[in-house]
Amino acid sequence: MPKQIFGIDSTVTTLNRAFNDQSPANSVYNNQVAQATSVGATQFALSFGAGFTSQTEDQLSTKILGNLGLLPNTALQTALKDYLVQVGKANVGIVAMQLGDILAGLENATGDQAAFSAAALAWNNEVTASYTYSANPANTTASPVGPTDTAVTGVTLALTAGDDFISPAASEAKFKTTGNNDTILATTAGFLSATDVVDGGAGVDTLKATLAAAATVAPTLQNIEKVFVTAGAGAKFTATGATGLTELWVDVAAGAAEFSGVNLATTVGIQNSGVGGALTVGFSGATGAADSANVVFADATGNDEVIVTAIETLNVKSTAGTVAATTVNAAKITADLAEKIVISGDQGLTTTVTGINVTSIDSSALTKALGLTFTTTGTTAVAITGGVGADTFNITGTADAKITLVAGDGADTVNINALGVNKVTLGGGADTLNITGLTGAGAKDLDISTAAKLAASAFEVTDFVSGTDVINLTSGAGTTKAAPTGTQLANIAASSSLLTAAQLAATTAGVNKAIAFQYGADTYILTNDGTAALTADDSLIKLTGVASLSGASWTSA
Repeated sequence: MPKQIFGIDSTVTTLNRAFNDQSPANSVYNNQVAQATSVGATQFALSFGAGFTSQTEDQLSTKILGNLGLLPNTALQTALKDYLVQVGKANVGIVAMQLGDILAGLENATGDQAAFSAAALAWNNEVTASYTYSANPANTTASPVGPTDTAVTGVTLALTAGDDFISPAASEAKFKTTGNNDTILATTAGFLSATDVVDGGAGVDTLKATLAAAATVAPTLQNIEKVFVTAGAGAKFTATGATGLTELWVDVAAGAAEFSGVNLATTVGIQNSGVGGALTVGFSGATGAADSANVVFADATGNDEVIVTAIETLNVKSTAGTVAATTVNAAKITADLAEKIVISGDQGLTTTVTGINVTSIDSSALTKALGLTFTTTGTTAVAITGGVGADTFNITGTADAKITLVAGDGADTVNINALGVNKVTLGGGADTLNITGLTGAGAKDLDISTAAKLAASAFEVTDFVSGTDVINLTSGAGTTKAAPTGTQLANIAASSSLLTAAQLAATTAGVNKAIAFQYGADTYILTNDGTAALTADDSLIKLTGVASLSGASWTSA
């Protein structure tokens, strides 16, 4: 619904929601209103925000935008962080107040700002409900932290097999929605149809519908914020006739399903503990070069996959659903035009990402383990970032497609081939790095024309800690570890260039051998092919900053 709370009441409520994600008790709220009335909204916002200036600009940006319901949105989060750096954290209260007011006015936005319409609707509902809570003398304690939904539970209505018109203005009680949180049921396949018109009115209203196999349904929905679909195989739901929709879910799927006409501001979710299947999502208005959409996996434990077209940035959240035992979601992500995949959430996620245009997979905001399988295509460079969990990366590179992988904290496992010129940063934790496809014609060619070009063609590993991390090397020729003497290693280390050191290491190691040696401040591992001399078919791994490598920290086979 449009903005209902104005003036000092709006200022006080907005600041409490933006910073604390909470509605204050009635007495606290009244004191804040009195203070804001006395000093003015601007000064009150400054003093309110002053209590949060110990946090970094990045933390404040994440807090405010998250509480306003605008995340995940990496570009917006970065822009607000940079703005806070520019204006100073002392003004963060004013910034939060202004953002709340701006968002409140975007329910009917058009053009580029139309993507914020659903968030604006949810925000206005939240502010209204929060004010209702704090203005009630019976509420002597603050509300729980989190989304405020103080509107009481509304009525539960059921669609019929006929043409239904459900709205607040309906003459019959069985078709009349309220200003509270109503639920509309169409749990019999066929009861939701293109001829149905459902207006939820005020409140946060939910439609739960069952679609028959191969059915196509395009109802007219107004002020229905959440839709949960139980989909038969091949079922299609068209959201073109929906206004105010913030969440659209496949609740249970019996096979492939399709959503079309979905507003970019609507979050699409898969909540499925059944058979599952591929969900194809077509977003309306996705015509630009920088479209962003949001997908949520919750209890995605079946044969799930989300297929998204014409979206450049896809934000994916992994979270808990209604099945308490589910702690890891498992679902594929297929996005034909996606350049950036951003993964966040508080539940683990096992996924295969497919997309020929992907240049970035960022899961730094995921707090549980990620299991990622990804294969590069063409020559596009790809940056992959893990989170804080014990992540597993199964990465297959193609020739000349450089992969830059930052595993993050946690005891991570990285499985990657050596076809590209790659760089892996392991991060904290006891990590295991498995590199396959070393040496031979199928490996990435070493450029042995100059020392500089040799260094540029090496596989680089950073944050490797000898004695903690382990690197396992596999080549097609079954390369085993050489056993150089201390004198031989000293001679290699004393070489005049990296190229000279690698040449000497190759002849020292011999045919089909792997040798670890120091040069400068780094340790290198050379895997030699069937020729004793250094050739383009050999492979070179650089362990940046590692001055000494224990024998137990690496293997070769």
